Amino acid sequence: MGVASIYRVLDLLVEQGLVERIDTGPGSARFEVRQPSGEHHHHIVCDDCGKVEPFADEQLEHAIHEAEKRAGARAHHVLLRGACEDCRAA
Repeated sequence: MGVASIYRVLDLLVEQGLVERIDTGPGSARFEVRQPSGEHHHHIVCDDCGKVEPFADEQLEHAIHEAEKRAGARAHHVLLRGACEDCRAA
């Protein structure tokens, strides 16, 4: 199967709300299954090696939900950039 076919299928899954596209930088994205419960996490992208790691923070999530209510937003995603633990240790 060709790469273009895979991306077309991923785009269809995103349109159907089954998969979430997460843009991690210029020309870079990852795809994750959307949980029916709505549970989700955010991501940290290492500027040095490109590693993408998930993270969750209850206080941040609460603040974002309050901002969503005020703004009438329905969804959000937080992407932090920096250096991963491995690159900081190097």
